[in-house]
Amino acid sequence: MNLSIIGSINHRYLAITLLSPFIISACSSLPASQAIVEGYGGTPLDEPAPDFELSDQSGQAIRLSDYRGKIVVLAFFDSQCDDVCPLTAHELRRTYQALQARVDTVVFIAVNVNTEASSLEAVESTTQRWQLDDIPNWHFLTGAPEVLEPVWQAYHIEVLPSPDDIAHTPGVYIIDPQGRIRWYVSTPFVEAGTPAPSRPLHELLVIRIQELLAA
Repeated sequence: MNLSIIGSINHRYLAITLLSPFIISACSSLPASQAIVEGYGGTPLDEPAPDFELSDQSGQAIRLSDYRGKIVVLAFFDSQCDDVCPLTAHELRRTYQALQARVDTVVFIAVNVNTEASSLEAVESTTQRWQLDDIPNWHFLTGAPEVLEPVWQAYHIEVLPSPDDIAHTPGVYIIDPQGRIRWYVSTPFVEAGTPAPSRPLHELLVIRIQELLAA
């Protein structure tokens, strides 16, 4: 499957229609690095990750290709979001916490999709508000619309601003140390007491990251 994944609007996000989900049978006795995923386990991909350069919350210029040799977890966030993006941010923090001793081999990056709140102050404030500064290797990238929009397009991220909010494609990409996109993972957030359709996002991210680390 290539990166041309079909999207449709769902609440504040564009929900991805996964054309061929990765399905294998379950076995809970295996370690996480060899875990078998029942049901949806992310969409496997194998394509070069388009390079880009943006500024992070501290003003540092960040180029994706600078992180060859590390695994990159790449998300796209609205810096002013007050519902799903903070939940995804929480899942990234849980991913970081679960990786423990291996965390130095993983970089966490988000690209801003809100051109009305694209200043360094905006992404720094959001980083602190969502406690993403707990992750030492965290970068919330931003820039002018003319530099952000090509990145969205390269990763097939649809961004639809409206007077009240911004709808955008959800999900997280996992990029391997060779600079290739290996997984796209997107799980819905459900109300308490509602059966979840798959493992939580952080569990799937940890499983896929550990698989790459063990390769």
